[in-house]
Amino acid sequence: MKSTLLTVFIAVLFGFNFAQAVSLKTETTAKTFENAKLVKAVTLQNDDKTEAQMTAVSHGLRKKAVFGLVPVSVYVMQVLAAKPEKLVKTEEGFLSSVKDAGPVQLHLTFLRNLPGEKISDSFKDGLEANKIDVKALSPELTQVLKEISAITEFKEGESFSITFAWTGDKATAYLTDSTLKIKTVAGNKEFADQLLSIWFGKTADGKLEELKKTLIK
Repeated sequence: MKSTLLTVFIAVLFGFNFAQAVSLKTETTAKTFENAKLVKAVTLQNDDKTEAQMTAVSHGLRKKAVFGLVPVSVYVMQVLAAKPEKLVKTEEGFLSSVKDAGPVQLHLTFLRNLPGEKISDSFKDGLEANKIDVKALSPELTQVLKEISAITEFKEGESFSITFAWTGDKATAYLTDSTLKIKTVAGNKEFADQLLSIWFGKTADGKLEELKKTLIK
């Protein structure tokens, strides 16, 4: 069992001129899935020392067919939640229950080298599947896709995570890449719902649907 402390201070503006600092502490296990090391728990700590521990809920394999050929493995995804008992594990209820189970982290470990732009484009496909106009995205979703696209390459074996936290009708997404830097995107609850719909709403292809079914079990 190995613990890795990711401590990065970030500024989150809420209409006031002050910053909120957060840290993420990730606890891995010796277990692997598709050669990806699995995470046991993640602790989100705010600057006021309040903590929320997210524990592993499920994991699955994202595959994608390339040019109609044999599907290739893209990444392993884990879902971790602070209140996993709040998750409604049905195709209709999972997405709407994520907020109640939060904070929640989606932890991706890549199984092949892929440019960030390609991952960003695949996320756009997921948004379009949910009837979200990618040409008129909210500033928050635009920022998320921009941050992902700016990553030159997701390398095989590297991880990327999105941690969601909610306060009332506001949502914050913490993006953590292999450099252990945390980028923060804050806005209303809708942008978090739209981002989560990529995996838990209407899926863009059959292989993503298979991942969804595995994750919500």
